[in-house]
Parts: sequence; C-alpha cells; structure tokens
Amino acid sequence: MKRKKIKVYNLNDASQYQDEIEYWNNISSEEKLSLIQKLREQYIYLYNKKKLYNESRKGLRRVYRIIKLS
Repeated sequence: MKRKKIKVYNLNDASQYQDEIEYWNNISSEEKLSLIQKLREQYIYLYNKKKLYNESRKGLRRVYRIIKLS
C-alpha cells in the first residue's frame, strides 16, 4: 500500500504551487482520470445535477450508436 504525504501550507507560500505541479506531473494518466471522475461525481452530487447528467448521457448514447452503425 502506497503511503500518502500530507503537507500543510501557509496560503502565502509560493512553494505549494510547484509541489502541486510536481504531483500532477508524477502521477499516471489512469490516476489523473480517476481523480477527475471523482471530482465530477462530487460536483454532480453537491450541486444536485443528477437529472441533468442523466439527460446528457442519453444524448451521448444516441450519438455513439449512430457513429458505431455507420
């Protein structure tokens, strides 16, 4: 199991930005996609967007089917 480091920064500490850039540069594409999906799910839940999300997925499926058949 990989251990995670937690750093606490002062809001005026400019080094936090470099550390964040290094973090995103050092994780795999799969991890990035996984984190983005988690953020999307949190957004949908927090802002009560489930109905809108479901409606948009229906449209995507229709487009996908048209492309796949042609």
